[in-house]
Amino acid sequence: MEMLGIKDMQQLNQGIQQLYTIHNLDTFGLDTLKIIDRLVPADLPSFQSTHVPTRQLSGVALYPSPEFFTPELTAVVQQHYRQHPIVEHLEQTFHGAYKISDFVSQQAFHRLEGLYQQYLRPFGIEDQMTLFLPPDRSISSAHLAPKDETLVGFALNRAERSFSERDRLILNLLRPHLFQAYTNAQKFRQLEQNACQLQELLDDLGTIVLNTEGRIISIAPQAIIWLETYFIKSSYCTQIPDHLWSWVKHQVDYLAHKPCLDKVCRLLRVQKNGRELTVRLILESDLRYLLLLEEQTLSSFDFLKFLGLSQRETEVLQWLMQGKDNKYIAVQLTIKVSTVRKHLENIYLKLGVRSRAEAISYALDKLGLLQSRSLIK
Repeated sequence: MEMLGIKDMQQLNQGIQQLYTIHNLDTFGLDTLKIIDRLVPADLPSFQSTHVPTRQLSGVALYPSPEFFTPELTAVVQQHYRQHPIVEHLEQTFHGAYKISDFVSQQAFHRLEGLYQQYLRPFGIEDQMTLFLPPDRSISSAHLAPKDETLVGFALNRAERSFSERDRLILNLLRPHLFQAYTNAQKFRQLEQNACQLQELLDDLGTIVLNTEGRIISIAPQAIIWLETYFIKSSYCTQIPDHLWSWVKHQVDYLAHKPCLDKVCRLLRVQKNGRELTVRLILESDLRYLLLLEEQTLSSFDFLKFLGLSQRETEVLQWLMQGKDNKYIAVQLTIKVSTVRKHLENIYLKLGVRSRAEAISYALDKLGLLQSRSLIK
């Protein structure tokens, strides 16, 4: 059995340590090839990803240039994919490092019209050692050669058939660490994407982080817009509006006297021109608070309820605003005409008006529609 010397072991350990510093999935191929090339030098080291059913190939090479896999070269590889001795013995070669010379003689290799004559020979390649990374730890050993998976691995090419058992052993020892580094890079990419999505969500909500004195630690651009829209015009770079800060302090005091399992903050709702701003308070710690702002459009029915009217009075006012008479409203609400008149009396009283026209004008003004109608006229 091949044994590694002290120098090889030292270099291998250094390479493994360097692998675990890689976290960028976009540059993973080139970053790992630099490490591998110091351990097992090759004339043309490459990192490749191949979708088995479609034979779609993508990859980079350390030499002669990262853009080694041109569309023309990729087309040749795709066309003669099944001709490759490593692919023909995938059930075996998927488990570790193997070279072309493990399966075919040099003469037989030269007779491969597509793989050798059109792909490898123009680059002076006479042998290739490959190393695949398993697609998933959960795949059983009986199914490690995927038929509908994407194969990710390394191909080390040399101008001579000079790969040794020492080279194979180093690659096999490196393989689980290469796989883990690749998995780490994938997870890091997912975490970055999740963080971006979370930040977009928080920005859309309009987040504000405060210290315990009400000073702003951070604020999303959308939150600034909403503060300027719903509160008195001011600069909200350092301090939130006094009205909002008073509400925050009241909620903090309120929650301080609640049981640990019942610390649910009440919402603050602010309406303006048919829209509503909702403010949620989250106590992140004893040192800072998080405000989540969200805006939504109120329906006319929802907004009219904020005028202090009952459910039925709101329904009557809605029909009134559509120009319907008492008899029509009574039919729609399945009530008596006299009941409609009683609801109208209550509406006039609550709104401080004296007629149908004034009630409609008042409601339209509160909805922000009166001015827009006059502008249209």
